[in-house]
Amino acid sequence: MPISSYPAAFRKLVEADAEAAAVVCDGVVATRSEIETASNRRAHQWESLGVEAGDLVAIALPNGIEFVECAMAAWKLGAVPAPLSARLPEKEQREIVDLADPGLVVGVPAERYPERRVVSGDAAPDTFPDEPLPDRISPHCQAIASGGSTGRPKLIVDANPASFDPASPHYGLEEGGAVLIPGPLFHTGPFLNARESLLRGGLVVVMGRFDPEESLRLIERHAVQWVNMVPTMLHRIWRLPEEVRDRYDLSSLRRVVSSGAACADWLMRAWIDW
Repeated sequence: MPISSYPAAFRKLVEADAEAAAVVCDGVVATRSEIETASNRRAHQWESLGVEAGDLVAIALPNGIEFVECAMAAWKLGAVPAPLSARLPEKEQREIVDLADPGLVVGVPAERYPERRVVSGDAAPDTFPDEPLPDRISPHCQAIASGGSTGRPKLIVDANPASFDPASPHYGLEEGGAVLIPGPLFHTGPFLNARESLLRGGLVVVMGRFDPEESLRLIERHAVQWVNMVPTMLHRIWRLPEEVRDRYDLSSLRRVVSSGAACADWLMRAWIDW
């Protein structure tokens, strides 16, 4: 398959099986066609507000299906999604927004930024069309905010354009497999892994918030094959009583990736032996 834009790659999946589950969060399932339709309407709405290709779109939403719709809508416009924590204090959020200077801020009260274009995280009205937009490739696939070691706001703009190469491997992620996203989507790892799974035809299982036992239940329920966790999450799961850990069938797992910090040798060995 040739390299394509993110929206074009996802649209091919919709055409292949529109009713396949694409994202699930807190028991709510969105199909490929639902993500496609909702993101098209959002993109048309944002375009009517003046959002253009190359603009940053700040997404200040909690983990959920709406977050995925908004990221896809940004890519459909050739814009760049800039995820933000929905729980940031207003002062810290403003510092990042002022630095990013986005063309649109999603998920905050309009009165917070009277000088900017702002929309809620709610679905775009159905008065906006759900037809695809002209194909565009965003110049940057994402822009992630970080305080770094100084605590001063920084924006890490990915140099790679939003172009998808299906032949390019992603840490053993299998096409069509289910991926668990236990961390916040405003972080690089969860956002990247959700995107890669979505474009490879997989099921993106998003946790609204991390809970160690719930993560095991979701792995069993959705036959999750791939998960990326930070060592703290792995440790919290390991601290569950053995009878709780053994209650769940994790035989579907093919790869557990640890990132974000050093993982203790004993914890890695414990998971491997398990």
